[in-house]
Amino acid sequence: MRDYSKVVERTEALSHRDFRIEVLDSVAGYPVFCVTLGKDPSLPAIYINGGTHGDEPAGTEGALAFLETGCEQWLDRFRFFVIPCLNPCGYVHNTRSNAQDVDVNWAFLRDDVPEIGLLKRFIRGRKFAAVMDLHEDWESPGYYLYEQVRGLVPAGPSITNQVSRFCPLNTRTTIEGETALNGVIFPNPEVEKRRLGGGVPIVLFKQSYTDRLITSETPSTLAMEVRVQAHLVALETMLEVQAGG
Repeated sequence: MRDYSKVVERTEALSHRDFRIEVLDSVAGYPVFCVTLGKDPSLPAIYINGGTHGDEPAGTEGALAFLETGCEQWLDRFRFFVIPCLNPCGYVHNTRSNAQDVDVNWAFLRDDVPEIGLLKRFIRGRKFAAVMDLHEDWESPGYYLYEQVRGLVPAGPSITNQVSRFCPLNTRTTIEGETALNGVIFPNPEVEKRRLGGGVPIVLFKQSYTDRLITSETPSTLAMEVRVQAHLVALETMLEVQAGG
């Protein structure tokens, strides 16, 4: 079992800085946190999500590392909403699913999944300039990402270019049944699982909660520090593109 108390400690330790820490809800006895950075409501909002799948700990580690070391330089450009671990029970038990044995990532249409309930309450009435969802892939030989983008310059090619400097890319032309180029997948919305609308990233994009949604996938076979760094570089590069730099 993995120790979620360390996630709690690291999150609560941020309270000495100018961050707002909120418990969105308690799920299976574990608090799900949202950390808010930035006070100016006129700044574009960025949502960073980790830990949807409990057996992908680099997402949670990447979100926490961004809060601890990578966010300060961006606070004059963006506001941030960060959920480090959406599925704490899965994180503790090292399982993809939650306590109900449900894959939270594909359960948005359900009304009986607590992680989905708190997520729906969190996103209600919000519009995000970009969403970055941090994941891992146990089978991939290298880093790759999905990008859904509307009316903006894609950030995916810049991200994989930067990540490739220290982390191998998955250069296959087909990844998870999708066409890929140099580690970038622009998902086909007509694939049945997307068309049916149950995926969290699909809903956030299709229902216009954001015009840019990137799912960052690090290769689980590499060391944790490499996976975390890949997520951090992906975030940094996405923010540079989003800021027009």
